[in-house]
Amino acid sequence: MKRLSLLFIFIVFTLLLVSGCSSKNIEKIDVYEMESFSNIKKDSLTSFTDSKVVSNFVNAFENANKEQGIVDMADPEYKVEIGEESYYLWISEEQGTIMNVNDTHTIYTLSKSSAKTINELLN
Repeated sequence: MKRLSLLFIFIVFTLLLVSGCSSKNIEKIDVYEMESFSNIKKDSLTSFTDSKVVSNFVNAFENANKEQGIVDMADPEYKVEIGEESYYLWISEEQGTIMNVNDTHTIYTLSKSSAKTINELLN
């Protein structure tokens, strides 16, 4: 009986911990057009607050695939702020690449469908 109680407490604690860590109540995405890595285009801020659009950005960025190798990128087209994280974004209808502003040595590629969706939202 004592063993069962300990198991129950462990399961409840684990569920609370997991649910607390995975809830990222992101309500807004800010997107800036970029002139270079260090310069944002003046008056270029676009904010998205629609929950479906926010979800599209979050899912696209969370499911991006890390690429191997040394990174040497052209100036980014956009800077995207999702919650407390910021990313540089290069996007077209066919492909998308992101780079965390705090880790400029690693890039991630968006899936083809995510790139198409994000590109449509931005254009």
